[in-house]
Amino acid sequence: MVIGERLETERLIIRPLDQELITEMGSDYRHQRFLAHARKLAIDPTLKGWDAWIVQKKDGTYIRDIGFKGKPSINREIEMGYGFEEAYRGQGYATESVGELMRYVCGLYPELTVKAECLTDSRVLEKLGFNKIHQDNLLIYWQK
Repeated sequence: MVIGERLETERLIIRPLDQELITEMGSDYRHQRFLAHARKLAIDPTLKGWDAWIVQKKDGTYIRDIGFKGKPSINREIEMGYGFEEAYRGQGYATESVGELMRYVCGLYPELTVKAECLTDSRVLEKLGFNKIHQDNLLIYWQK
């Protein structure tokens, strides 16, 4: 299973993390956490696209990341996550970017079951058609 193309929406550019993108983002402290991702990609280049995707506004502003927590399991399940800088929350960027990545990946691999975990209810996941499947004392578990 291979993925990894640049995606675009009306307002956003969504790119799979790779060494070139890390270099482009520079040494800003907010981007240091991606160095561990780069090391994983250096060991296994087939992880590209199954890891972090960087979300930018069309003007080039980095507004955070979305992505997967590794390749799909043998059961064709994959876990998705996302996070945005405080200044960019509540503006539809999460719904727009996660929705676009879901359309892309599920278009290539319609047999995948996508899962997510959240600390609180997620309007983003609800809007994108995820179903709440379980809740414990810490997390809410979603699936589509």
